[in-house]
Amino acid sequence: MKVPRLAACLTLPLWGALTLAALAGAQTTGAAAPTPEARLAPDALVADSEVFARLVAADFADCGQAAARDEALDAVAGRVLRGFPLKGELQASHYPAKRFSSFLLPKLGKVKAVAGALANQCGHRVGFTRYGVSVQDGRAALVYVQPALIETADPQGWLGRFLVLTNEARRQGQRCGQQLFAPAPPLVWNDALARAAQTQVDDMIRLNFRGHVNPVTGSEPPQRAQDSGFAGQAVGENAAYNVLTPEEALQALLDSPGHCTVLMKPEWQSFGAGMGNGTPQTTFATYWVQTFGR
Repeated sequence: MKVPRLAACLTLPLWGALTLAALAGAQTTGAAAPTPEARLAPDALVADSEVFARLVAADFADCGQAAARDEALDAVAGRVLRGFPLKGELQASHYPAKRFSSFLLPKLGKVKAVAGALANQCGHRVGFTRYGVSVQDGRAALVYVQPALIETADPQGWLGRFLVLTNEARRQGQRCGQQLFAPAPPLVWNDALARAAQTQVDDMIRLNFRGHVNPVTGSEPPQRAQDSGFAGQAVGENAAYNVLTPEEALQALLDSPGHCTVLMKPEWQSFGAGMGNGTPQTTFATYWVQTFGR
């Protein structure tokens, strides 16, 4: 199964030794901390991915290392466990990895034994901030990755390129799923829409969410555009994750019928964009946002 690069769109009108304490507090991305009642007994059997993931998270924490579980890497770990090479699976999944490694456990057992097998690996995992796990037929795989990041020395260069590529895609016309779009007019850069896009990128990273509605303020694309000084009548937004270049970001959006449709709407006249690198605590390694307006 191919794990796609992810994207989201929206169009709206404008208005060391594993300690039990570490285990108890271990979290996967987006999950609440286990209650004391949910703590694992040392003699309990490790029979599924969720239990194994809690042990892995606790071991990272016990090493003093910040790392987040990634569902895309869970899928990769599953294929590695079936014998496929890690490098090839990361490439097939379009996962932006700078460094990567894996740990295979050929036979699972009790919590204490599995925790012991994971222990004393701290030095081998320095700098790895994303991981995935899989459990199949009494065996387990852990893959861990240091994601590649967007080169941010020249952000305006990247974002200007994003506009050029978007206009080229519009000029060519596109098939978005089952719908054909004729060539659409070119867009012009708009600083207000760019501020709105960058605000969304920064908030997704700071608050660790995906999508178009800020979970704290409730703001949506039209409000963000208006707050940034845009005075148009309608706003649309696309978001892509875990891609490194404008070319990859655009392709991820064109590969998704919904995002492709937003991008190809002929009524758009203006364009802004933002980008950013995630942190060890965020769900994704990189974030890109397009904001359209008329």
